Amino acid sequence: MALASWHETKPLMNVIGSPWIFYVGIWFGMFSTLGCLRVLSLDYQATNSIQGQGTVHLVGFHYQPADEQRVRPREVETPTRSEGKIFLSETIGTVFSKALQSELMQSGFTITDSSPRSVSGVVTRFYLDWTKERERTFVLDVTYSVQSDGRQPFSWRCSSLRRGSDMLEEDALLIKGGIADCMQHFLLAAREAQVL
Repeated sequence: MALASWHETKPLMNVIGSPWIFYVGIWFGMFSTLGCLRVLSLDYQATNSIQGQGTVHLVGFHYQPADEQRVRPREVETPTRSEGKIFLSETIGTVFSKALQSELMQSGFTITDSSPRSVSGVVTRFYLDWTKERERTFVLDVTYSVQSDGRQPFSWRCSSLRRGSDMLEEDALLIKGGIADCMQHFLLAAREAQVL
């Protein structure tokens, strides 16, 4: 497809006027169709008080909506009727892996590549809804898996629902709160099952 040369667009320019008005109109049209795009950077801090010891190999987390190509790897799921999109500064899987690493280290575990115990997981839902009046909602579903030499694999699923006021600043707090909630419940369940 060839682009029109300046002489071919000259009659159009005579109707529109100055070329800068034409280009401003094009830029305005492009950005108005994109909607609102925001990038969040999460500064996740470990919060659990569970004690443990030994070594753990952290395999990492998959973000199922991105694996299924419903969203991009850094994109937070949002309502289909919303015009805006929210991205994290890192992939959702990386955010979860780093959060679990900090929680395990806070508990007293050493993260290494050569441990007989490994932890992995799948984030199946990472959804933020701000379309309701006066409320924002964050929904998180994640499945954790612990593998140990000679033991049956341990799998545990967590769901977290967080609600907050309808303010942009709430988004990062809701997401961090949901992640911390699931991490705490997973570590408690893994300790009770004696796999960590």
